[in-house]
Amino acid sequence: KEAVEMVNALARLFRISISKGHELITIEDELKHAQYYLKIQQYRYKNKFSYSFHVDQNCVDYLCNKITLQPLIENAIYHGLDMVDEGEISVHVYEDGEDIVMTVADNGVGMTEEQCESILRSDANHGIGIKNVNDRIKIYFGERYGLSVTSELDEGTTVEIRMPKILEEKHEI
Repeated sequence: KEAVEMVNALARLFRISISKGHELITIEDELKHAQYYLKIQQYRYKNKFSYSFHVDQNCVDYLCNKITLQPLIENAIYHGLDMVDEGEISVHVYEDGEDIVMTVADNGVGMTEEQCESILRSDANHGIGIKNVNDRIKIYFGERYGLSVTSELDEGTTVEIRMPKILEEKHEI
């Protein structure tokens, strides 16, 4: 039964990843993609962490870059929760004026301020997924948008994603 559930989650994850070649997908689909990824990781890590989603339903029809949340969740699992007994990942989506804000927070080991800053300008040795997400958002929507990282050692890390409210894909690359 678990194998069937995991294969189904993997198939759905891939289907959304491809998304008919579109760079932008609905936030609703991006959240589903993140949930499928988390389900797979829970099997892999034998339920070593829990997760929750807190979503303002007014946001789900807006568009975002595909594969935005998954690299942030992956970093939270691999780097933040690695040494924590009961890991927690929390995803929030809400409106902030003319913007949409998504956050991925964990209760992991945390980082120094220098580490938080270096993650967004990272070289190929570390944090390439987060840098890639940030770069794609900035290329698509402009310099005012993208990621910010805040963290406290032994408390956890929060990555905030800021994007404009867009209902139609107008920004062709």
